[in-house]
Amino acid sequence: MHCGAVRNFGLFGSLFKVGLRQRYLHVCRVSASPFQVKMPSLSPTMEDGSIAQWTKKEGDSVSVGDVLCEVQTDKAVVALESEEDGILAKILVPEKAPNVKVGAFIAVIATSDEDWKEVAASAATLSPTTQQPKVSVPPSATVEPAPKVLQPDVAASAPRDSSRIGPAVRLLLQSHGLDGAAIPASGPHGTLLKEDVLSYLTTQPSGPQTPSSGQVVVTVPSGSTPALFTDIPLTSMRMTIAKRLTQSKTTIPHGFVRSVASLDKIMDMRKQLKDRAGLKISVNDMIIKATALGLRLVPELNAIADPANNSCRTQPSVDICMAVATPAGLITPILQNVDRTPVTQLSVMATNLAKRARDGKLQLHEFQGGSFTISNLGMFGIREFTAIINPPQVAIMAVGSGFPKPVDISPTSPNKVLFRNQMSMTLSIDSRFVDQSTAGRFLSYVSRLLSEHPELLLADDPVATAALRTGSGNVFDKFDMLLLSLSTETTVRAASPP
Repeated sequence: MHCGAVRNFGLFGSLFKVGLRQRYLHVCRVSASPFQVKMPSLSPTMEDGSIAQWTKKEGDSVSVGDVLCEVQTDKAVVALESEEDGILAKILVPEKAPNVKVGAFIAVIATSDEDWKEVAASAATLSPTTQQPKVSVPPSATVEPAPKVLQPDVAASAPRDSSRIGPAVRLLLQSHGLDGAAIPASGPHGTLLKEDVLSYLTTQPSGPQTPSSGQVVVTVPSGSTPALFTDIPLTSMRMTIAKRLTQSKTTIPHGFVRSVASLDKIMDMRKQLKDRAGLKISVNDMIIKATALGLRLVPELNAIADPANNSCRTQPSVDICMAVATPAGLITPILQNVDRTPVTQLSVMATNLAKRARDGKLQLHEFQGGSFTISNLGMFGIREFTAIINPPQVAIMAVGSGFPKPVDISPTSPNKVLFRNQMSMTLSIDSRFVDQSTAGRFLSYVSRLLSEHPELLLADDPVATAALRTGSGNVFDKFDMLLLSLSTETTVRAASPP
């Protein structure tokens, strides 16, 4: 390993050179000394993580490329490989320990010519990390002190003359169901004062007391009452999501534009593909493809913001993030080059990517980057919602469920109403870089692709087009020209007076 910097690490008491090489693992090597394994930074937004599972145990031999452990980042579970040969001498961070800071030491690997047990003993007695992970320790149980037993004097314990109890004190006794004879009196000649009753109440459990002429019976509340709530701690992923969404909502001026698209032609085309070729293309696959083509026509939305320089940069490829709900939180894996990927291939990619996201098995390149995000809650029956922009992107589209909408009266049956299946789309834009007219133009393209020209979504897919071709001169042969025509036609429509 190339050593490019000199640092003082006190774990083994010597100065040594540290290689800055990074792959999936940060390892600091000391000449003829153990290797210190660090918690790496596996994404641009990662500040801390946790060890989901150690795949090696102390005393195991490790070689270059062996998986040491699985790290839960703010986006996924990533396998960490060893970059050195040796023996895993000491695990410094246990599984599930939360908030292990990037750069903190998590393990020590002994070289083959060292006694790994001696290395483990040294690592156990000295501070192994530059930054200790924040492990929350539950507070110890608090033992409540026993109520102070007041020893009444002989005069106080003797039967008390009720004439020595004032009206206010008598009312207080009655309201709490107390026997004045059981309460020590501090007034002159054994007079019971209001302060005596209040002091007595503070030493007794809450609840009405049963009056008695003898000993007071104290009821001890049961400690086995089941809790009515459950504390759910935030995971590292949830905390990162909260931080990024808060940053987005407080620093980005969100603007919103809504539109609808008809799904009737899409549904008919899906049925033809299934009947003729056995192809199972989902509506969501079509939406993703239509969005990608819309971004080709409106590249201003396929951009990354750079607020520091008051600019945004359009991206050369259309890489769409699709929001996937996982048990740990929402993650946005990336479908790359969507505008140039056939729908049948896109469908397989989206299915596999969503499954790996739910299983926590995404590769780094599958959740870093992206130029646009789609969030679809249609499967839950949500008609319409707004989504928060995923920075540094400049837009995100929220897609709702399909719903029937009455559009006309049947020309043949005046008493029959015609319905059309429609779907809502809500675009959230960063108003610093995208204006609403640009957003409206984009939504118009997407809506028309889905509603009027769904065949264009299959134009670059030889498998799908083969199933739908009916003769020569098909529109599939003129894909780019039709896209340009769609752009021109939509512009003319917008410019025409109502």
